[in-house]
Amino acid sequence: MEIIKGLDFKIKNSAVSLGKFDGFHRGHRLLLDRILEHPELHATVFTFDGILKGKQIYLEEEKRSLLERLGVEREVLFPFSEETRSMTPETFIREMLVERMDAKLICVGEDFHFGKERRGDVGMLSEYAPLYGYELCVFPKIKEDGEVISSTRIRRELAQGRIEKANRLLGDPYFVLGEVVHGNALGRTIGMPTANLLPGEQKLLPVYGVYATRVEVEGKTYGGVTNVGVKPTIGADRANVETTLLDFEGNLYGKQMTVYFLDFLRPEQRFDSLDELKAQISRDKETAEKIWVSVN
Repeated sequence: MEIIKGLDFKIKNSAVSLGKFDGFHRGHRLLLDRILEHPELHATVFTFDGILKGKQIYLEEEKRSLLERLGVEREVLFPFSEETRSMTPETFIREMLVERMDAKLICVGEDFHFGKERRGDVGMLSEYAPLYGYELCVFPKIKEDGEVISSTRIRRELAQGRIEKANRLLGDPYFVLGEVVHGNALGRTIGMPTANLLPGEQKLLPVYGVYATRVEVEGKTYGGVTNVGVKPTIGADRANVETTLLDFEGNLYGKQMTVYFLDFLRPEQRFDSLDELKAQISRDKETAEKIWVSVN
């Protein structure tokens, strides 16, 4: 997938979805699905680089992986700077959407705002559509269980360990992507080798605990049981994502791995001995195997 950064670019024949897109939940998917309906246009996601603060549901590398999987061709990261914040809405439409992106189709949520002091809105995009010849699609917020699907709501579900609910709101299982790194080799010591990911500091992790997971590495898929947290039995300097793969033998160090979270098994806990920890991991594997069989 092509990644475009900055202001100095010019592309042609685009179907553009605009937004902040923290998580690409089901509401966002409506926009993405619409721009992907036109094979004659180049499906493009336009988002604001630097506007999201604090921990994020998906980091940039994870977002790109998701977008590629969906079939999006390019992502434009528009710098959120003093210069761009002072751009009038009219200038943004003319110079960015029309002249630089050659937008033929523009898809936004009903509350989308842009330009200086956020004065631009869907009404203005609609007003300028006949002048510049683009089609505008505006999508309302969607609800589940009477509440709007939003990134804030998904964050709340992750914080409570309600991973199945978070997954329904996202439209796909929540995941962590990264390179497998060396841990403290405890898993190998107790006969249960693990693969460790160290997410970036900005990654929003679910509540610390043990999860049934699906793992993708080198084009293959495995069931897994994953601990998120600081491993209180031995102590760790920072939170990591440590996975025991079901029915796998081999060396994964240095390989790119994606861990999809399927179900919450139990909170993270401290054990009085390594034997107790090993026994609990065995029970966790049995539970995870049952879940893995049920979804395959």
